[in-house]
Amino acid sequence: MAQYSVTLWDAVKFEVLQAQEPELADDALLVLKGIASCLSKSTNSVHSSTSSPLLQYLKPVNKECLEHLHEPAARQAKAAGDILKAVSSASLKSFEAVIKTVGPQLSVIYQSGEGIVHQRAVLEVTNQLFEAAIDVYGSWTSPKSMTGHEDLLNEFKDKLVAIYSQALMGTVKEEVSFRLTAAKGLLLFSKLRGLLADNEIGMFVQYFNEIVLKEESHGRDELKRFAMTALADISRFKPSLISDITFPAFVARLPDNEEHAREAKDYRSVLEGLAEISVEKDLLETFMRRLLNRLDILFQTEGEGPFPYTTAILAAIHYVLRRSTVDGKMDLGAYYDRVVVALSKRCVAASEGPLVDEVVLDMLGRISNLIVRASAMEKKQHAADNVYTLFRQPDGMQATPALLLEPQMPLIVSTWLLASLPKEMRSVVLQQEHFLQLVRDLAAFAPRCRNAAVQRNCLRQISLYVNKHIANQNLSAVDEFFSEQLSMLKAGSAEDASVYQVRLLFTLVKALTLRLAPKTNQYLSDIVGLLESSRYSSEVSKNAALGFGTILADDDVLSKINFAQIRLLAPQRVFQVLTPLISTKFRESQSVGEKENYLVALSGVLGTVPSEIVMPELPILLPLLLQSLDISDQAVKTATLETTAVVIANNPAALVESGHIPALAKRLLTAATLSKQAAAAAAQSLPRTRKLATRCLTLMPRYISGSAAKVNPLLPLKKDVLQGLTKVLDDPKRDVRKEGVDARAAWIRDVDDPVEDDDEEEEE
Repeated sequence: MAQYSVTLWDAVKFEVLQAQEPELADDALLVLKGIASCLSKSTNSVHSSTSSPLLQYLKPVNKECLEHLHEPAARQAKAAGDILKAVSSASLKSFEAVIKTVGPQLSVIYQSGEGIVHQRAVLEVTNQLFEAAIDVYGSWTSPKSMTGHEDLLNEFKDKLVAIYSQALMGTVKEEVSFRLTAAKGLLLFSKLRGLLADNEIGMFVQYFNEIVLKEESHGRDELKRFAMTALADISRFKPSLISDITFPAFVARLPDNEEHAREAKDYRSVLEGLAEISVEKDLLETFMRRLLNRLDILFQTEGEGPFPYTTAILAAIHYVLRRSTVDGKMDLGAYYDRVVVALSKRCVAASEGPLVDEVVLDMLGRISNLIVRASAMEKKQHAADNVYTLFRQPDGMQATPALLLEPQMPLIVSTWLLASLPKEMRSVVLQQEHFLQLVRDLAAFAPRCRNAAVQRNCLRQISLYVNKHIANQNLSAVDEFFSEQLSMLKAGSAEDASVYQVRLLFTLVKALTLRLAPKTNQYLSDIVGLLESSRYSSEVSKNAALGFGTILADDDVLSKINFAQIRLLAPQRVFQVLTPLISTKFRESQSVGEKENYLVALSGVLGTVPSEIVMPELPILLPLLLQSLDISDQAVKTATLETTAVVIANNPAALVESGHIPALAKRLLTAATLSKQAAAAAAQSLPRTRKLATRCLTLMPRYISGSAAKVNPLLPLKKDVLQGLTKVLDDPKRDVRKEGVDARAAWIRDVDDPVEDDDEEEEE
């Protein structure tokens, strides 16, 4: 290897310096690193010896790379940096050989740089050498046994700190990319184990604090986001610096109350920063202590909501706790008494302020749910014993939902406590003989509630009992209850009552279908009957049509993480039962309004069923999908467009064979275009709808093409589509205009006649 190392360098270097294929360049770098690693193991490879095989190999490497680095903005300079990183990370001896030759020269090149572009390129190469140093010497979080680097790197330490500090904090704020490169270098430098003292890393922490807290946004906030990430990284190996420097600085910027928060614009970014850095256990405890103390003050606020600042603090707490429980190993029982018990009691006692606001209570319930799920079994049992009393009565003196009429709002917290309990958990209320009575109590109580949030949470609790707690042998009582509600709708009810009964029926169907209860097919067939205008009022049918999208929709409460019974075959069962039934009813219907309800229902089903289930039945569904695009309801149109995009990408052959491509393209252009009438009434044409329709037009040329024997089926449509897309380019929304540009480029580039191309080649 020593004999041919320089020859190999001469042969391989061009694959990096003049790379045509990224994969080949990466392999070439591995070869160069492998040679350095091999020569480092030679007994003759004494780094002080100029005749060692390693130094003989690295001499031309360093020389040629330095030549390219004298033009730092050139393409080869970036490649030279890749080479230096590869060979220097091979071993301790290799790193020292590179840094002794290249290090002083990089400083000279930086000082003589002709502007920020050149200087940024030099810093990028230096950052690559920092990465190599971490590979060789290790970092604070992944130490290695190698030592002795202090003298070598100390020679450059002070100069590098000065250069990088000046680049980050002494450059005009608008030079975001240059400052971002400097910030990355300071973070890498601070990670090198044992090189910098705590006060030096603390100076970097202050830099990042200032960027997050004091600087205005420039561009896409890349520098602010990186500064937060850097603080989070430093918290992993120097948590004391973050606790002593960052936490006081950040907390000092938080407003004292909701009124001050309305005047302050940056409290959300401050909370985001605090959440990002609270990774380690000690910092998490500091974070919780400080924010809970702040909440104690905010909960004393009087008056009516909204309370965005209080909600933002709760959201930050929820984010940090959820991140801590990702691996399922974190026990949050330490916060059970302080948060779940204490704040639940305060909710019951509150008559005004944040603790009667539905948004605040919902977020507090989510936090309580997290803590209970990540607590020991005795805590779970204690929560089970206090689902409705919310800890205001001695254990065992359990109240039922019917007794919790005043105040009503704490029922929101009860929902999340109920959701956190495993299905095998038992308490005074959680007994088989009580479940149906609980369901009936909640069902009777909900329509009497004037607050929509309380009514929604009553339905959520019903779904939890029916799905999770009622045993299969007791489901006959639920069947009876379902039939009663259906009969009440047939008999006719007041408009408000009928809307609620439709929601209740779909709540029951969702809970039963997800667990694949014995009579699932019958439940699904019964709710399709709600769409028949001859049997039910138009209001019932319209609300029922919208309900089909909720059966398989993601639900934060009724979810696997909350121990709900969700069978893998539930989506397939829903699709197999509902799709043919709705299709048949649609074809048999003579009423325009009824047909539209069937299309809305079908759109809701297709929007929540996995695409692999939909594809085999595509020939039957395509005509209905096209007609769904003619419906004015934007929610239906959005769901249909999402399904259409999946169809175009996964089964374009079915589209071609069906002959529906011209009709589809026409409807997509209509959906993508903002007409003058729609512009006057923006709600009639949502930007998301227009964007999705344009994206479908972008996908068509990518997946639908001709062949040697057939002309591209999109070719006859090309002129009309390109003309129609010119209107999309005038859309008031930038995202829609961008999709329009992409769509035009795709149709111009990819839609062509292969036969004509072949003829032209033959003529040439």
